[in-house]
Amino acid sequence: MDCVITAGGRPAPEDPLYPYTQGQPKALLDMGGRTMLERVVDALQSSQSIEEIVVAGLGHDHGQSFKRPVHHLPDQGSLVANALAGVAWVRQRRPDAEAIFLSSADVPTITGEIIDAHVDACRPFDCAVYYAFVTQEIMEARFPGSRRTFVPLKKGLRVAGGDTFLIQPSLADHNPALWEAMTNARKHAWRLASIVGPGTLLKFLFRQLSVPDLEATAARVINRPVKIILSPHAELAMDADKPHQVDLLRTEFNNM
Repeated sequence: MDCVITAGGRPAPEDPLYPYTQGQPKALLDMGGRTMLERVVDALQSSQSIEEIVVAGLGHDHGQSFKRPVHHLPDQGSLVANALAGVAWVRQRRPDAEAIFLSSADVPTITGEIIDAHVDACRPFDCAVYYAFVTQEIMEARFPGSRRTFVPLKKGLRVAGGDTFLIQPSLADHNPALWEAMTNARKHAWRLASIVGPGTLLKFLFRQLSVPDLEATAARVINRPVKIILSPHAELAMDADKPHQVDLLRTEFNNM
């Protein structure tokens, strides 16, 4: 399958990452002599599951080098718009595509083997969306001190969301405004409640929400089946959102 990498984020001066990026895209942050994007692309290009790669958000390669050519799209102004532009590019190239792999550009420790294992866990691709969760135990065992945000679920389960999706291409036809609304609401409970419903939000607040509940709620919102994968691979959720996470990831590569 083809892959879309979203890489348009540029931290603003008030963002804690701005001293690291100095106005440049976050995807270009150095990780042991290669950019984060180069490391993500290296992993994808070594995977047995991925064919062509389109990077949405940079417009050109910015002097980076890859094993094979990648395709670039200009920044569309938002994470969702970049993802949709990338999906449109794939669909134009491969109208019969069964699935598309989506990834952020800031998970530099993923490998080809991890990607292949995750894709295999999603087979037979009969759901519209596959999304990865990583438990706190797995994350902290692999990346001590990551200080990722963990969502408390039923029975004491605490999970961090991954940075990769596997989707059916036709999902892009389903109400693009909804994707923007969900992205903008993800850190505001009252906005999220207007989308997922107050019942789901109350279950979450009282830590009575389960993984099947989340799958059912997402399926109800998009009217398509959704599957959440509890992944054993912390790398899928170890992104560089905060300065200490950039430092942690850089230490990982400097110690290689």
